[in-house]
Amino acid sequence: MKKSLHAGMAFAVLCVVLLGACRCMADDDAQAVVVVANQNVPESAELARVYMAARGIPASHLCLVDLPTGGTMARDIYERHLRDPLLAFLREQKLIDQVRRNPASIRPNETEWETISSRIRYVVCLYGVPWRIADTRLRIVAALSSRLNGAMERNDAAVDSELALLLVPGYDIKAGHPNPLFNQIDFIELSRLARMILIAARLDGPDPETVRRMIRDSLEAERYGLQGRAYFDSRGIKETGYAEGDYWIREACERFLREGYDCVLDSTDGLWGDSYPMEDAAIYMGWYFDRAVGPFARPDFKFARGAIAYHIHSGSAADVRSTDDFWVGPLLARGAAATMGAVAEPYLSFTPQLHLFAERLCLGHTFGASACMSLPVLSWQITVLGDPLYRPFRYSLDEQISHLERDGRAELDWAYLRKINLLVRDGRFNVALDYCRQKLKVRESPVLREKLGDLYAKNELYAEAGEQYQVAIDAARTAETAIRVGARWILILRLTGEKEKADRVEAGLRERWKGRVVLSWLDTAKP
Repeated sequence: MKKSLHAGMAFAVLCVVLLGACRCMADDDAQAVVVVANQNVPESAELARVYMAARGIPASHLCLVDLPTGGTMARDIYERHLRDPLLAFLREQKLIDQVRRNPASIRPNETEWETISSRIRYVVCLYGVPWRIADTRLRIVAALSSRLNGAMERNDAAVDSELALLLVPGYDIKAGHPNPLFNQIDFIELSRLARMILIAARLDGPDPETVRRMIRDSLEAERYGLQGRAYFDSRGIKETGYAEGDYWIREACERFLREGYDCVLDSTDGLWGDSYPMEDAAIYMGWYFDRAVGPFARPDFKFARGAIAYHIHSGSAADVRSTDDFWVGPLLARGAAATMGAVAEPYLSFTPQLHLFAERLCLGHTFGASACMSLPVLSWQITVLGDPLYRPFRYSLDEQISHLERDGRAELDWAYLRKINLLVRDGRFNVALDYCRQKLKVRESPVLREKLGDLYAKNELYAEAGEQYQVAIDAARTAETAIRVGARWILILRLTGEKEKADRVEAGLRERWKGRVVLSWLDTAKP
């Protein structure tokens, strides 16, 4: 027991040290970014300058390149119009030091330059830069090779994933390259190769206004914290080869519980239906439908500010411009600030390992670094969309509460809720109960009313819970809030034998929210 206590204290101290190191790095990050824009797309350079001004990135770190305007480019176009001009730009700006390699050692598709040192860590592509590099093989050869050799002969890739290896002089472009930053916990002690890996991401999406909003939301959520609920769809898969995806999602859920979030974990074989009353979603992780369905398909659905959302699917980022097809575009169009996706079949074991991503993010790393540390391979299919400098856990929860209180922000209720959850998790139930009551004396809040009802219900004080639930139902501004709380209250009433009261609560909800899609969720409130 004493040994485990000492180990726990040591881990806690390590986390504090690492979080402090992450915060210090934040001050240097802006100087270590190069931004890439397509000179043939007017909005590309415009958005790049907006982003650079917002983050304090030096204006001299903007590289304009001559690229196609579609989503896909050929491998030789990538090399001649993006990779080589970008390296030349970095040399001219004295952001890297390079020497020419021995021509006899240069293989096809390799750069002629060897990197001696680098002063950049991030490369950010803006809206207008293609997101996919095509396979160089003839279509019939590719089809035959894939049938015989699976993934081992492919050389298509996400542009971001290829740019991560920009400073690595020679590597095989087939089948992905092992990522030296995979499963790292910090940047303190890295091999020389690992120090050459760039954290590559893009600010992209269905349209320029979405990109502007992603930039704004990331900055706001960084100051005030990522506030709202966390939703996880693990599907309950147990088949060999797929169970690891479920494991990642369940472990990510547990990690966000340790940050105080109200987490919803669905382990049924399917995604939440259209009627599921999902709202205030700050975090979403799930799988495995080919396009955004369920609550995400509702026209009125919107993520919380700064939300991070990711859906595991083989072609989730096949088209980042679409607002309806696949996943990346729809998630961003519905308000997410950051996501990841596959431009083509990546195979599950080569996709982001979400438990690692969640852990690094919660330790205070940037979104970009957390994504990179979760990727087993580079020069492969995963594209990372969002401000890579976005650091939603830069500030502690108490600091977030201080910022929210000072600026009178509506997200404050969610930060209080996280504080309450952490007190309960720490075994201080009565302190949590008192904290919730005290905050409700100062400000009325359906969020805190619902939480107070949950605390009473957890303590089997069902009459007191019902009073709080009813206040929350009456004060609800959305059908989602009223139906979610109502369904819980109705279920408790039926389980405790108060059928007539349950029927009255249900009738009131159906009358007030007549015609709303989420009303059918009340049908789940049956013992």
